[in-house]
Amino acid sequence: MSQITLYSPALEELSFRRALLSDPDTMAYNHAYGGTIDFPPERWADWHRRWVEDPEGRFYRYLRSAEGFVGEAAYHFDGELGGFLCDVIVHASHRGRGYGGQGLELLCQAAGENGVERLYDDIALDNPSVGLFLRHGFREVRRTEAYVLVARDL
Repeated sequence: MSQITLYSPALEELSFRRALLSDPDTMAYNHAYGGTIDFPPERWADWHRRWVEDPEGRFYRYLRSAEGFVGEAAYHFDGELGGFLCDVIVHASHRGRGYGGQGLELLCQAAGENGVERLYDDIALDNPSVGLFLRHGFREVRRTEAYVLVARDL
């Protein structure tokens, strides 16, 4: 299994995020919310400023392996929840290699180092990543007819 690292992307490297969000297989988990997400270049500068340059209450990194960028890992403060929501997305072409678990562990480590005490994720019921989160120390805290809310103390 190839090791991955967290990588802070430069503005011009956001083309990978655009490719990630526009890939139907990668974004299949997001079917209830429209699937793929448009991320046009004219939005990159503002997005980069808020998530990478001056990320108040946010954290964003690419997952990078020896073969290049394979996914993304992020968290942000959600006022409605009153806590930090996280996500890890691995491009469909790189799945099945352990990158999701490695990325989740790296994200939890970074969050803890940044003073975050607990991470949450709300995962659609039909999304197989629920098992990934549970295997990596998250526990189920709420279940609705649409999603499972999981949490991990850091």
